[in-house]
Amino acid sequence: MKLLAGGIAPGEILEDMSTSSTSPASTVASLLAPPTFTGVSKFASSLQQVLTRAVGIASLPLNTLQAGLTTLQNQQSAVFSLNSTFSSLQQSVASLQTALDSTLLNTTVSGSGIVNNVSVGQGALAGTYSIQVNNLGAYSTALSNAGSTTVTTPASEGISGGSSYTLTVGSQTTSITPSSTSLQDLVSAINTQATGQVQATIVNVGSTSSPDYRLSLQANQLGAGAIDLQDNSGNDLISSSTAGTLASYLVNGDSTPISSTSRSVTLAPGLTATLTGQSTSGQPTTITVADDATGLASAFTGFATAYNNAATALTQQQGQSGGVLAGDSLIYSLAGVLRQLGNYSNGSPSSALANYGITVDQTGQLSVNTTALTKAANADFPALLATLGTSTTGGFLQTATNLLTGVENSTIGIIPTEQAQLGSQITSQQSQISQQQATVSTLQTNLTAEISKADSTIASLESQVSYVTGLFAQYTGALSTQSSGLQTL
Repeated sequence: MKLLAGGIAPGEILEDMSTSSTSPASTVASLLAPPTFTGVSKFASSLQQVLTRAVGIASLPLNTLQAGLTTLQNQQSAVFSLNSTFSSLQQSVASLQTALDSTLLNTTVSGSGIVNNVSVGQGALAGTYSIQVNNLGAYSTALSNAGSTTVTTPASEGISGGSSYTLTVGSQTTSITPSSTSLQDLVSAINTQATGQVQATIVNVGSTSSPDYRLSLQANQLGAGAIDLQDNSGNDLISSSTAGTLASYLVNGDSTPISSTSRSVTLAPGLTATLTGQSTSGQPTTITVADDATGLASAFTGFATAYNNAATALTQQQGQSGGVLAGDSLIYSLAGVLRQLGNYSNGSPSSALANYGITVDQTGQLSVNTTALTKAANADFPALLATLGTSTTGGFLQTATNLLTGVENSTIGIIPTEQAQLGSQITSQQSQISQQQATVSTLQTNLTAEISKADSTIASLESQVSYVTGLFAQYTGALSTQSSGLQTL
């Protein structure tokens, strides 16, 4: 007897399928369409059950593969989330370095009206500086002459018919070529082509009803350099010129005045100020530059927020009720990084972050006591700077930078490495699912063809049975009639 796929004989179908019923696993339905079979024999529904059961059994590996794929995808999503969290932590460490570079000094100025815009930058040191402004200085100015025709419409009229001009400021000369002879275009050309020397503008020396527009020039630097303007015909276009003066000031009681072509002056490395008034004789203005941990405390608060977000994300993946990464070595590695950051001491108690109010509690959350940080910093600022170090020269910042580079580096970082591994596993899993789906699909096609043949055979046998039964019925009926006739005789 010929067997169907899976070793099932037609006789077994006739005996068993009228009472058995098996449905495929529910997860397979999402991977393959339910097998269908429409037969013509009385046992077509039983044959459908055979097909369904066989495909269901063959699809069981698909269930396992799909469950594995779902787990891998969930792990990948969790790792991407951790990557974002630790990237923020890395950025907060960079912000600490920025704060260390730029905002650890505070300035105060005694009195007012003499200097403003006092700022500190790279290289500035804490200390007390005094400045006495003897002279604010003045800018040289010049005004054009009336010209042969009074300019009443500067957009179309000019102070000269020349096509080019020579501007002289002190010992420096510049060729000016405007786009037209109008006063407005001359002003635009001077401001564009003589950058850094003078500022040109238009002023009205006449009345509102009878305007007389002139060219006004002011030097961009303080000093006595004269201003002159001639056209290409050699005509001098300046009617009046006033020489300026240099600014003059004394620093920290020095008796030798310092001259400056600008009112923005550098008093010390990284310390600048703008002169705004002249000092009363013998009354210098004091500028105090002091260490200030306020900006650093703010940056550490941002670090604490990023740290705690990372700690919370790891906690959610740990323990019996942990997430999809529970037990993964990545979680233990990241937890070790946080422990080193939060409990940093550089091998000695005096260099611990805890000395500055930066501590980790029993739940793994980091806090910053800004009052304690400020107090400890003011007591010994050099010790704080030594503890922090920089991202390249030691201390907490170098340790943090190196640790988080080991986490986030796109080539060697443990998170990108985990992401790459999961991506490879997902690709492999998807390939296996596709292969298994193809195998089940082939099985279903072949089994459906065999069952169709069996159904046709059964239908043919049913037809023969019906025919033979009919013959027997006719034959037995004839004998009965003959028997009755003999009795009658």
